[in-house]
Amino acid sequence: MSRKLRTAIAAPLLAPLLALSLGACEVGAPALLAGASLVSIAHTDKTVTDHVTTWAFDKNCSTVSFANGEDYCQDFVTEEELRAAEAEEAARRAQTYCYRTLGTVNCFRQPDALASTGQRVR
Repeated sequence: MSRKLRTAIAAPLLAPLLALSLGACEVGAPALLAGASLVSIAHTDKTVTDHVTTWAFDKNCSTVSFANGEDYCQDFVTEEELRAAEAEEAARRAQTYCYRTLGTVNCFRQPDALASTGQRVR
């Protein structure tokens, strides 16, 4: 489905959800939406509104990621991109030298000549 068509269909769906979340209609409607969102967050890390927004904009939208300081909507990551990022991270970690010190772990790009007999942390 094209993005324009998806957005055109989503607008009528988002309006009632917004109205329910504002509590204008019934006394129990906001509680019902909040309960459904809590169950949804527990299982998928997304609220009901996040699922509709994800579908409408064809991006991964999440209130939880927004609360953690990330963007609300992010592009989907393919398996190939995920594997490439993991390989890059493993290569980056392999090029660092980390040693335990008093109360913390210090990491360097080169082996620490002054690291005494402390073993390298992997």
